[in-house]
Amino acid sequence: MARATIVFVLVWLAAARQGPATPRLPDGAVRAVEAVSADELRSYVGALASDAFRGRGVGDAGNRAAEEFICATLRASGVTPAGAGGSCYQAVDVYRPALGSRPRLVVSNEDGTTLADLSVGVDFYPLLETAAGSVTAPLVYAGHGISAPARKHDDYAGVQAANAIVLIRAGAPDSVSSAGALSETEVTALESVARKIADARAHGARGVLIIGGFLAGYRTVWPESASVRDTDFRLLSELRDSTLAAATLSEKAAAPMLHALEAHRALTASLSPDLRVSPVTMHNVLGMVEGRDDSHRGEMVVLGAHLDHDGIDAEGRIYNGADDNASGTAAVLAAAAAFARAAAAGERPARAVLFAFWNGEEKGSLGAQAFVAAPQPGRHVTANLNLDMVGRHEEVLDPSDWRFHGLPTIAASATGNTLHVLGYSRAPELAALVRAANDAVGLTLQEDYDNGALGLLQRSDQWAFLARGIPALFLTTGLHPDYHTPADDTDRIDFGKLTRVARLAARSAWIVAESPEPALRKR
Repeated sequence: MARATIVFVLVWLAAARQGPATPRLPDGAVRAVEAVSADELRSYVGALASDAFRGRGVGDAGNRAAEEFICATLRASGVTPAGAGGSCYQAVDVYRPALGSRPRLVVSNEDGTTLADLSVGVDFYPLLETAAGSVTAPLVYAGHGISAPARKHDDYAGVQAANAIVLIRAGAPDSVSSAGALSETEVTALESVARKIADARAHGARGVLIIGGFLAGYRTVWPESASVRDTDFRLLSELRDSTLAAATLSEKAAAPMLHALEAHRALTASLSPDLRVSPVTMHNVLGMVEGRDDSHRGEMVVLGAHLDHDGIDAEGRIYNGADDNASGTAAVLAAAAAFARAAAAGERPARAVLFAFWNGEEKGSLGAQAFVAAPQPGRHVTANLNLDMVGRHEEVLDPSDWRFHGLPTIAASATGNTLHVLGYSRAPELAALVRAANDAVGLTLQEDYDNGALGLLQRSDQWAFLARGIPALFLTTGLHPDYHTPADDTDRIDFGKLTRVARLAARSAWIVAESPEPALRKR
């Protein structure tokens, strides 16, 4: 074999071992992305995290002002509005549930003897009401209310839950949470109130009573005069579709019910949550840069960040949320402007990229959930990249702080260039594309938080996509002592780092929009 041939074969083998070549952006797109600047990002964060926007809390004028600012910025950048009727907006109807004057739970046995007659207080408070109001049905017991047949655990086995009110315990049994049975993230998901309610609904229950210990702090759930920060919101569509009522009980209140059920007594429960509904319309803000390939015209990649934060608390303090999540919002705005510049220069990726600004993330990813249920525009979403808290250095000074439970002590000096990529275990092909995009940016990417006590993978808007089987990643620079405090202000943002993150986001979105549709690893 000739020497030149041997050299060629060796080079070919080396390339084959390394995998496919790093995806490359066209020159016009590179110039557009490199034009993303710290000054541009500072102007966006400075506006969104100013006191004028009042912490961008859902239901507050500052939240609506943020929607309008983002829409105006997209239009000024040359990004096409992608909301309803040519606007930037996708309306999301939510409601603010408030406690009525007569929430009540009455439980009696077959001879009419009353075992419990509870009004709201330290032993009982409501969580969810059906569209019809009160529910009267047989009371049955279903352990911890966890149904995971694939994991060989089903508390509903042998339980006649259909058309009943189900009494369950909070948390998870040792058989589920013990080492090796499930990951910490899976246990956290299974024992969540939302999952317990969903499992009960799936078994045909009409109500759920969750035994949750001593409830002296029920007013933290139902404050008499809720501030913007403390006000809870839920999707109005869930109320309209709700066939199940839910409430929490103390161990003390549940004891006579459990004793009677253990003695095989037939019990009947009447649950009247008596929740008052105050509807509010918030908006996701959407802009799009169309793709070049007509064969992919029905598809889009979604690059998103949440626009809302905590608003104003009962003491009048403004939670400006510069990192959470004016930083992510700014990065997506900058990426959108870069795509518009590239399009003006004649460069577009194969698929469209939708730049989405979710509302209601702090209230449970409400805007993202509404979008995934009804994408606007109505195209197939091939992938989602979500940016949430991308402007600081990860720092954990006190691991005993409940906000950082499960994390070790982490020094900010060690994380100055770090960006965490979550979702890598669910969407490994998508994570590989982000790593490829980072070759030209140089951030230190870490794939390390998909599992853990904090359940971070489920705590931002990408989870709405993953839950629907859509490949999605969560990019974040991590938690820090100012997380969800009034100290999360603009002067603490590292704009050099935020610039690198914004450029990575833009490059990644372009590469994903150009590449074959990534697969989701089924788990």
